[in-house]
Amino acid sequence: MKVRDIMDPSPDIIRTSDTFEHLIKILNEVKYHVVFVVDKEEKLVGIVTEGDIIKVLIPKYVAVDESLISVMDVNYFERKCRESKNLPINEIMSKVTFMVGEEDPIIKAAALMVMNKIQTIPVVRNGKVVGIVPRLTLIKHITKVLKGA
Repeated sequence: MKVRDIMDPSPDIIRTSDTFEHLIKILNEVKYHVVFVVDKEEKLVGIVTEGDIIKVLIPKYVAVDESLISVMDVNYFERKCRESKNLPINEIMSKVTFMVGEEDPIIKAAALMVMNKIQTIPVVRNGKVVGIVPRLTLIKHITKVLKGA
């Protein structure tokens, strides 16, 4: 079978011109805890995960020395949320490094997820996002295959 046979054709998408505040507002509607980022031409340019969102709010120096967390004031997190309100998505997103096409075999999607420790993979056609394959979809497909065996 091919990726198109199991993908969800309605991935969650946000534009590079959108802001952190807009992203947070749409999170309640997001199905897979991941949002794909597209440019003006609708081409896939990035991905925003829950980890990316939280990373925006944590100072970079904490990655160097965790003990510095103790010097931060108790309201730091809330203040940083407000300060990040107008941050553009392209400053939050991670670059997309793994994707599959609709015609790729399912095993390619599964292998990329396992090898790269990712939960979901975008499905593209001519650089534009046309679907998403989450791990749970792969598990459901395995169940169907075994029932039919």
